[in-house]
Amino acid sequence: MKIVVGNHKAYLDSDTMDKFLLDIGALNSNNVIICPSFIYLDRFKDKNILLGSQTVSNYEIKATTGELSAEQLKSAGVDFSIVGHSERRQLLHESIDDTNIKIKQLLKNKMIPILCIGETKEEKDKGITKDIITKELDGAFKELSLELIEKVIIAYEPIWAIGTGITPTNDEIEDVVKYIRDYLNDSYRVANIILYGGSVNSANIDELNKLSIIDGYLIGGASTKADEFKEIINKCK
Repeated sequence: MKIVVGNHKAYLDSDTMDKFLLDIGALNSNNVIICPSFIYLDRFKDKNILLGSQTVSNYEIKATTGELSAEQLKSAGVDFSIVGHSERRQLLHESIDDTNIKIKQLLKNKMIPILCIGETKEEKDKGITKDIITKELDGAFKELSLELIEKVIIAYEPIWAIGTGITPTNDEIEDVVKYIRDYLNDSYRVANIILYGGSVNSANIDELNKLSIIDGYLIGGASTKADEFKEIINKCK
Protein backbone atom coordinates (compact mmCIF):
# COMPACT_ATOMS: atom_id res chain seq x y z
CA MET A 1 0.00 0.00 0.00
CA LYS A 2 1.32 3.43 -0.96
CA ILE A 3 0.54 6.75 0.73
CA VAL A 4 -1.49 9.20 -1.37
CA VAL A 5 -1.35 12.90 -0.48
CA GLY A 6 -3.70 15.27 -2.30
CA ASN A 7 -2.60 18.91 -2.44
CA HIS A 8 -5.63 20.92 -3.55
CA LYS A 9 -3.64 24.15 -3.76
CA ALA A 10 -6.13 26.99 -4.53
CA TYR A 11 -7.97 25.18 -7.31
CA LEU A 12 -11.44 24.80 -5.77
CA ASP A 13 -14.06 27.40 -4.91
CA SER A 14 -16.99 26.68 -2.59
CA ASP A 15 -19.20 25.16 -5.29
CA THR A 16 -16.53 22.97 -6.84
CA MET A 17 -15.50 21.82 -3.36
CA ASP A 18 -19.09 20.79 -2.66
CA LYS A 19 -19.10 18.78 -5.89
CA PHE A 20 -15.74 17.20 -5.06
CA LEU A 21 -16.98 16.08 -1.64
CA LEU A 22 -20.17 14.66 -3.14
CA ASP A 23 -18.29 12.79 -5.86
CA ILE A 24 -15.48 11.52 -3.65
CA GLY A 25 -17.91 9.87 -1.24
CA ALA A 26 -16.67 7.99 1.83
CA LEU A 27 -13.01 7.15 1.43
CA ASN A 28 -12.43 5.62 4.90
CA SER A 29 -8.78 5.15 4.06
CA ASN A 30 -5.75 5.26 6.33
CA ASN A 31 -3.31 5.80 3.45
CA VAL A 32 -4.91 8.99 2.07
CA ILE A 33 -4.07 12.50 3.26
CA ILE A 34 -5.93 15.47 1.78
CA CYS A 35 -4.58 19.01 2.08
CA PRO A 36 -7.44 21.35 1.18
CA SER A 37 -7.46 25.13 1.37
CA PHE A 38 -7.67 26.27 4.99
CA ILE A 39 -11.27 27.49 4.63
CA TYR A 40 -12.45 23.99 3.68
CA LEU A 41 -10.78 21.96 6.43
CA ASP A 42 -13.99 21.56 8.43
CA ARG A 43 -15.80 20.05 5.43
CA PHE A 44 -13.65 16.91 5.75
CA LYS A 45 -14.46 16.13 9.38
CA ASP A 46 -16.80 13.26 8.53
CA LYS A 47 -14.72 11.76 5.72
CA ASN A 48 -12.63 9.45 7.96
CA ILE A 49 -9.40 10.38 6.20
CA LEU A 50 -6.21 12.05 7.34
CA LEU A 51 -6.05 15.83 7.06
CA GLY A 52 -3.11 17.99 6.12
CA SER A 53 -2.51 21.67 5.56
CA GLN A 54 -0.73 23.24 2.60
CA THR A 55 1.57 25.27 4.84
CA VAL A 56 1.93 26.45 8.43
CA SER A 57 2.99 29.67 10.11
CA ASN A 58 6.55 30.23 11.30
CA TYR A 59 5.01 31.61 14.49
CA GLU A 60 3.24 30.25 17.52
CA ILE A 61 -0.20 31.53 18.57
CA LYS A 62 0.11 35.31 18.87
CA ALA A 63 -0.64 38.56 17.02
CA THR A 64 0.29 37.51 13.48
CA THR A 65 -2.55 38.61 11.21
CA GLY A 66 -3.40 36.18 8.43
CA GLU A 67 -1.26 33.34 9.78
CA LEU A 68 -2.34 29.87 10.91
CA SER A 69 -0.17 28.36 13.62
CA ALA A 70 0.62 24.71 14.16
CA GLU A 71 -1.34 24.88 17.42
CA GLN A 72 -4.44 26.12 15.59
CA LEU A 73 -4.14 23.48 12.87
CA LYS A 74 -3.66 20.68 15.39
CA SER A 75 -6.76 21.81 17.29
CA ALA A 76 -8.72 21.62 14.01
CA GLY A 77 -7.81 17.95 13.49
CA VAL A 78 -4.89 18.48 11.12
CA ASP A 79 -2.01 16.03 11.61
CA PHE A 80 0.19 16.78 8.57
CA SER A 81 1.47 19.86 6.77
CA ILE A 82 3.32 20.45 3.52
CA VAL A 83 6.45 22.57 3.96
CA GLY A 84 9.01 23.90 1.50
CA HIS A 85 6.79 23.59 -1.57
CA SER A 86 8.46 25.15 -4.58
CA GLU A 87 5.46 27.39 -5.28
CA ARG A 88 5.82 29.01 -1.88
CA ARG A 89 9.58 29.30 -2.29
CA GLN A 90 9.24 30.89 -5.73
CA LEU A 91 6.12 33.04 -5.26
CA LEU A 92 6.42 33.96 -1.58
CA HIS A 93 10.21 33.80 -1.29
CA GLU A 94 10.22 31.29 1.57
CA SER A 95 13.76 30.24 2.42
CA ILE A 96 15.32 27.02 3.65
CA ASP A 97 15.48 28.66 7.09
CA ASP A 98 11.70 29.27 6.91
CA THR A 99 11.20 25.59 6.10
CA ASN A 100 13.35 24.59 9.07
CA ILE A 101 11.33 26.81 11.42
CA LYS A 102 8.03 25.41 10.11
CA ILE A 103 9.24 21.85 10.60
CA LYS A 104 10.17 22.65 14.20
CA GLN A 105 6.75 24.22 14.83
CA LEU A 106 4.98 21.16 13.46
CA LEU A 107 7.05 18.60 15.34
CA LYS A 108 6.66 20.58 18.56
CA ASN A 109 2.90 20.14 18.15
CA LYS A 110 3.15 16.44 17.26
CA MET A 111 2.32 17.01 13.60
CA ILE A 112 4.10 15.40 10.65
CA PRO A 113 5.83 17.68 8.13
CA ILE A 114 5.77 16.71 4.45
CA LEU A 115 8.99 18.25 3.19
CA CYS A 116 9.17 19.08 -0.52
CA ILE A 117 12.59 19.02 -2.16
CA GLY A 118 13.60 19.11 -5.81
CA GLU A 119 15.53 20.81 -8.56
CA THR A 120 14.63 23.31 -11.28
CA LYS A 121 15.09 22.51 -14.99
CA GLU A 122 18.18 24.73 -15.04
CA GLU A 123 19.68 22.88 -12.08
CA LYS A 124 18.88 19.53 -13.68
CA ASP A 125 20.56 20.60 -16.93
CA LYS A 126 23.65 21.69 -14.99
CA GLY A 127 23.85 18.25 -13.38
CA ILE A 128 23.58 19.59 -9.82
CA THR A 129 20.33 17.90 -8.78
CA LYS A 130 21.97 15.95 -5.97
CA ASP A 131 23.80 19.04 -4.70
CA ILE A 132 20.46 20.85 -4.46
CA ILE A 133 18.84 17.87 -2.70
CA THR A 134 21.69 17.73 -0.17
CA LYS A 135 21.47 21.47 0.54
CA GLU A 136 17.70 21.33 1.02
CA LEU A 137 17.83 18.32 3.35
CA ASP A 138 20.61 19.71 5.51
CA GLY A 139 18.92 23.11 5.75
CA ALA A 140 15.53 21.65 6.63
CA PHE A 141 16.99 19.36 9.32
CA LYS A 142 19.21 21.96 11.02
CA GLU A 143 19.27 21.58 14.82
CA LEU A 144 16.87 18.63 14.79
CA SER A 145 17.51 15.37 16.63
CA LEU A 146 17.74 12.17 14.60
CA GLU A 147 14.54 10.97 16.25
CA LEU A 148 12.67 14.03 14.98
CA ILE A 149 14.27 13.96 11.53
CA GLU A 150 12.96 10.44 10.96
CA LYS A 151 9.39 11.61 11.55
CA VAL A 152 9.51 13.90 8.49
CA ILE A 153 7.92 12.63 5.27
CA ILE A 154 9.98 13.67 2.26
CA ALA A 155 8.39 14.44 -1.11
CA TYR A 156 10.79 14.50 -4.04
CA GLU A 157 9.19 16.93 -6.48
CA PRO A 158 11.36 17.99 -9.42
CA ILE A 159 10.19 21.56 -9.92
CA TRP A 160 10.26 21.21 -13.70
CA ALA A 161 7.63 18.44 -13.46
CA ILE A 162 5.10 20.27 -11.24
CA GLY A 163 1.99 21.19 -13.20
CA THR A 164 3.75 20.76 -16.53
CA GLY A 165 2.48 17.34 -17.52
CA ILE A 166 6.12 16.25 -17.81
CA THR A 167 7.07 13.27 -15.67
CA PRO A 168 10.67 12.07 -15.20
CA THR A 169 11.40 8.55 -16.33
CA ASN A 170 11.29 5.84 -13.70
CA ASP A 171 15.06 5.55 -13.98
CA GLU A 172 15.46 9.27 -13.24
CA ILE A 173 13.14 9.10 -10.24
CA GLU A 174 14.80 5.96 -8.89
CA ASP A 175 18.26 7.50 -9.22
CA VAL A 176 17.34 10.58 -7.17
CA VAL A 177 15.26 8.73 -4.56
CA LYS A 178 18.05 6.19 -4.08
CA TYR A 179 20.44 9.09 -3.51
CA ILE A 180 18.06 10.58 -0.94
CA ARG A 181 17.76 7.27 0.91
CA ASP A 182 21.52 6.68 0.87
CA TYR A 183 22.28 10.23 2.00
CA LEU A 184 19.79 10.05 4.88
CA ASN A 185 21.24 6.73 5.99
CA ASP A 186 24.89 7.76 5.65
CA SER A 187 24.57 11.27 7.11
CA TYR A 188 21.77 10.91 9.66
CA ARG A 189 21.25 7.18 10.16
CA VAL A 190 17.53 7.55 9.44
CA ALA A 191 15.07 5.90 7.06
CA ASN A 192 12.28 8.29 6.13
CA ILE A 193 9.08 7.80 4.16
CA ILE A 194 9.71 9.19 0.66
CA LEU A 195 7.02 10.24 -1.80
CA TYR A 196 7.22 11.29 -5.44
CA GLY A 197 5.36 14.34 -6.74
CA GLY A 198 5.18 16.11 -10.09
CA SER A 199 2.39 15.62 -12.65
CA VAL A 200 1.16 12.36 -11.09
CA ASN A 201 -2.16 11.35 -12.64
CA SER A 202 -4.30 8.37 -13.57
CA ALA A 203 -2.51 8.02 -16.91
CA ASN A 204 0.95 7.46 -15.43
CA ILE A 205 0.17 5.90 -12.04
CA ASP A 206 0.58 2.33 -13.31
CA GLU A 207 4.07 3.12 -14.59
CA LEU A 208 5.03 4.95 -11.40
CA ASN A 209 3.75 2.06 -9.27
CA LYS A 210 6.51 -0.09 -10.75
CA LEU A 211 8.90 1.87 -8.54
CA SER A 212 9.21 -0.02 -5.27
CA ILE A 213 11.69 2.54 -3.96
CA ILE A 214 9.00 5.18 -3.36
CA ASP A 215 6.39 4.97 -0.61
CA GLY A 216 3.67 7.00 -2.26
CA TYR A 217 2.76 10.22 -4.04
CA LEU A 218 2.11 13.92 -3.53
CA ILE A 219 -0.53 14.81 -6.08
CA GLY A 220 -1.63 18.28 -7.18
CA GLY A 221 -4.25 18.96 -9.84
CA ALA A 222 -5.37 15.32 -10.23
CA SER A 223 -6.31 15.25 -6.53
CA THR A 224 -9.08 17.80 -7.15
CA LYS A 225 -10.83 15.56 -9.69
CA ALA A 226 -12.78 13.08 -7.61
CA ASP A 227 -13.03 10.24 -10.14
CA GLU A 228 -9.36 10.47 -11.11
CA PHE A 229 -8.24 10.75 -7.49
CA LYS A 230 -10.28 7.68 -6.50
CA GLU A 231 -8.76 5.73 -9.40
CA ILE A 232 -5.26 6.63 -8.21
CA ILE A 233 -6.13 5.68 -4.62
CA ASN A 234 -7.52 2.33 -5.72
CA LYS A 235 -4.34 1.58 -7.67
CA CYS A 236 -2.23 2.35 -4.60
CA LYS A 237 -3.95 -0.13 -2.26
